[in-house]
Amino acid sequence: MKKILSDNILQSIRSGLVVLDHNGVVVYANNPAVKILGLDDELLIGRSWGELFPHIGEDSDFKKVVVDVIAEERLNAHHEVSYFSPERQRRQLSVTTSFLREQKAVTGIIVQFDDITEISELRHRERLINEERQRLSLEMVNSMKKLSLSVAHVILNPVASIGGFVNLMMRRIDKENPIRQYLETIAECAGRLENVSKSFKEYTDIQAVNFETIHLSTLIEGIRPKIESTADRLQKKIRCNIDIEDHITALIDPALFTMALDEILMNSIESIEDGPGEVDIIVYKAACGVIVEIKDTGFGIDNRHIPYAFDPFFTTKTSNNGMGLFKVKKIITEHLGSITIGRREVVGTKVIIHLPSDTLTL
Repeated sequence: MKKILSDNILQSIRSGLVVLDHNGVVVYANNPAVKILGLDDELLIGRSWGELFPHIGEDSDFKKVVVDVIAEERLNAHHEVSYFSPERQRRQLSVTTSFLREQKAVTGIIVQFDDITEISELRHRERLINEERQRLSLEMVNSMKKLSLSVAHVILNPVASIGGFVNLMMRRIDKENPIRQYLETIAECAGRLENVSKSFKEYTDIQAVNFETIHLSTLIEGIRPKIESTADRLQKKIRCNIDIEDHITALIDPALFTMALDEILMNSIESIEDGPGEVDIIVYKAACGVIVEIKDTGFGIDNRHIPYAFDPFFTTKTSNNGMGLFKVKKIITEHLGSITIGRREVVGTKVIIHLPSDTLTL
């Protein structure tokens, strides 16, 4: 009864399961394993692991799974490997191996299979999509750099001259003169154009990334005094909360990355209007790299505006030219990372910066 029960349980699980004795001979295989491997169960039982896959080369990662677990004596060793069935159908398998023990003596090896071909293909497509997005972002950045150079050189000097001459004219005209109102309007518009031109120049002045291995905890903690001094200057009560593990390091340009964080944090501080507020900076490792989250308790961003937050010149502020977050986007893109922005569930804004594993050192 016990054998029937255990056999039914092993046959009912989704994962493929193969049990080898201490000589590497298959003594048990459930139906999912037979299906995944594409082998007849009569061919499996009683044959050694090396004999089962003559169509697979000796250096195959799949074939070495069992060899490695024996050589390294590792418990619960996990691998993701490619497998070709006898019909040459390729599958991507997640394989976990462990020892079968009886009274502390090793009597065999358990090999568990999961077919993750579909998941692997989805991951591959996702990587291709992300690479294409990255390529398009870089193209946009390069195009904007060329445009910025043109704007900075062609417009800045004439606009500065217009503003200067208008100011000279206003000095010679009485305040009661109706013409003065027109001149003030011209001066205001020239000032706006000059600010836009300067922003373009700042954008083009962003240097190429000079990567260094930086402890992110040191860099982030160094930003805290800026947040506090800015809040004091704006007469706002803001508490800065930082949550980061000490040992997280990344390959970044500390000056550029700090510039990007400063811009984001300035927006967070300005968005907090009534009463005390909070700004949270959270940094943690993920399978894909390192994540930096910046959250605030400000008035947040209208959902309609989120898709355009990083577009040049887009702003909801009357005293801003909208180039700040666009520069942030350029800096993060230069780090081969990505940045997203959205509303928090209750109140405020959440900005998420993702630096890929290529720029992460452990």
